[in-house]
Amino acid sequence: MIVRFATLALLLLLSGCVTNSPQPINYYQLNKEQVAKQTQEVANSEIVLVDKVQLTELFNQQALVQFQPNNQVHIANFHLWAQPPSDMLTWNLINTVNAKSRTTAIKSDKFYRNNQAHQRLVVEVNEFAGHYEKGAILSGTWYLYSYQTGNYQLTKVQPFHFESALEQDGFSALVSAHQKNFTQLSTQIAQQL
Repeated sequence: MIVRFATLALLLLLSGCVTNSPQPINYYQLNKEQVAKQTQEVANSEIVLVDKVQLTELFNQQALVQFQPNNQVHIANFHLWAQPPSDMLTWNLINTVNAKSRTTAIKSDKFYRNNQAHQRLVVEVNEFAGHYEKGAILSGTWYLYSYQTGNYQLTKVQPFHFESALEQDGFSALVSAHQKNFTQLSTQIAQQL
């Protein structure tokens, strides 16, 4: 009896020492739009305050999210965004607006204390995930407010929905498809400012 117990304890001890090699963790980042190299005078261009992009809680985590068949959601264990998605999307949006429009985009939590007329951009994302059939999905609504005489007035509401098929299997292809979708959204916004 003691021999069996000792053998079992030894086997458990040895099985605890044998482990699988750890999975490497992969980090991803969306490419940033290159801003024109010339210095832009803020006083000479229209200001757009950009609020932090709002994502539903499921999509505002560092792990990449995928929709699977039968209404299942897969959250990746070893494939993560390099920073919180809301921050990453906000800075990508600001860079694109600055590169592709004549306005100057500033993150709204910066200390902009000017009573001049300006605009405020709010982007709400309700889907930012991979999909087993559709590839990458990005959908939501963006709002543009105009500030005049001390008040904000809603001037534009634009729903959006972008889908991009994956060129191959894997998370790198999913990130590339997300990049394509977000570039389309940012370009759409920049063209309408």
